[in-house]
Amino acid sequence: MRTRDIGDDPRTRRARTGAASVFPVPAQRLAVVDLGNELHTRPHVGAMSARLNWSVLHLHEAEELGWALTVNRPAAVLVIIPADLPPDPTTVARVRRATRAPIAVLADVTGPQSVALISAGADTVLPTSTREEEMGARVLALVRRAAEGSDSGARYLLSGPLRVDLWQREATLDTEPVRLTNTEFKLLVCLMEAGGQVVPASRLTSRVWGWAGGDDGLNTLRIGVGRLRRKLGDTVHEPRFVLSVRGSGYRFGGQVTEVGAREEERRTSETGSDLLLAERLARRCEELASAPDARSAASLVARSLVQEGTVDAIGLHLLDGDRLQLVAHHGFSAAWQEAAQELRLADSGFAAVRTLTAEEPVQLRRFSTKAGYARTAALAHVELPGTYLFVPLRSGSSVVGAMGLHRHSSEPFGPLSITYLKAVAALCGVCLSARRRTTST
Repeated sequence: MRTRDIGDDPRTRRARTGAASVFPVPAQRLAVVDLGNELHTRPHVGAMSARLNWSVLHLHEAEELGWALTVNRPAAVLVIIPADLPPDPTTVARVRRATRAPIAVLADVTGPQSVALISAGADTVLPTSTREEEMGARVLALVRRAAEGSDSGARYLLSGPLRVDLWQREATLDTEPVRLTNTEFKLLVCLMEAGGQVVPASRLTSRVWGWAGGDDGLNTLRIGVGRLRRKLGDTVHEPRFVLSVRGSGYRFGGQVTEVGAREEERRTSETGSDLLLAERLARRCEELASAPDARSAASLVARSLVQEGTVDAIGLHLLDGDRLQLVAHHGFSAAWQEAAQELRLADSGFAAVRTLTAEEPVQLRRFSTKAGYARTAALAHVELPGTYLFVPLRSGSSVVGAMGLHRHSSEPFGPLSITYLKAVAALCGVCLSARRRTTST
């Protein structure tokens, strides 16, 4: 696997001359999934990238596909299916699990085959004869539509009295609707999703307006920020939400909490979220009490948490000397089971080990080399990207294990879900410890 700018190829230099202005977007990266390793035979792909002024991430090793797409975060993905290979929806599905970027497939396929590829996750299927101009226009259209959405897997962004619904594209302030234009809404979301970091003016203009910058872009940005501030009740001298950072850009002034759709629905349910969680906890108690041994009890709880929709996968580890031993799991693959069978406490690269020592839940949504959980990140790439939550299993004042939970999407676990899962973990900790002591005696 390697990354190179195929716009430097002499065969594609012609396209750079006066052509970049045809697609006025900032420099980005196109990931080309080329398992047949025949990109060199398709110069029109390189010419298209040169027209867009994009570099190319050339991927031709299937085992590193998920990792590379997750880490590099391309603006778009082009999957090339060679003529001598049958269309493989599995590859497209693997790409879709690894990235939220739009996916275009370049292949000569029949109608049913095209439907299968789109059903697997492709956004469009293009014949190999598609000219570079049309291919670039179609890819760029997909990217622009994707840019109107959110980078967050959550549905709601909350900051004090401000509430933003990403799906309905609505905002309320002190429960009153804020009438935002499409541009103002995208600007607000871009700032809120930055996690308190300064967003450079160039990123705001490219993300919100699709421009590469310049004086006109900066003026438009200032006007847009001014209008957004007025609608949010901010003033230039005492802004509450949109803060200027001289010489850099803007940042959001409040603390932002991301809340998933399932979390919000439970919180606002007319039937009462407290009653719902109490009923579920009662069922977990019944399951634990009816199981004949510790391993059976753990398996029952794991299966129930997946079936009720709280999580998509779960693994339960119990403390055994200097290691955590896997006692039950549901929703993970056989490869994950083998890799997670035994976690040594001396290896702090596992988030499960860290939650054991910290005695507090640990939630991971965007893995990076700086996060300090390299071993857990490796396990996540064995399985799927998404959101991971690790909760300690308690028995009295002692921590006796860890419960790892996974959502395939990047939807975060909100306060209500975490509280419920902490209660389930406490029940599991007490029951499994007691069952294990009874078995040993």
